[in-house]
Amino acid sequence: MKLSELKSHDQIADGRREADPEYAAEADRLELADAVSRAVVRYRSEHNLTQTAFGNNFGWKQPHVARLERGDVTPSIETLQRLARAGVVEVHIEQERTYVQELASA
Repeated sequence: MKLSELKSHDQIADGRREADPEYAAEADRLELADAVSRAVVRYRSEHNLTQTAFGNNFGWKQPHVARLERGDVTPSIETLQRLARAGVVEVHIEQERTYVQELASA
């Protein structure tokens, strides 16, 4: 099989979502945590920061950053506010859902 024939993670996840209601419910529950995880990982990568160095900017220990990046727990409002103030994410709270937009790196 050629590399170009392989499905992307998103394609596989979308297919599983359609086929498995329990998977879809869990993915929906973790959507915000996943978005924050991706934003933090990308920000750290673009700024060449370790988890410890990134955490120091917020007064967090490395394990806190590792939990954010794992994406299995929804971050607190305080955490979202700190990340937004630092320009890591933009948070939108709407009636139907809350979502995070990654911000372009400085």
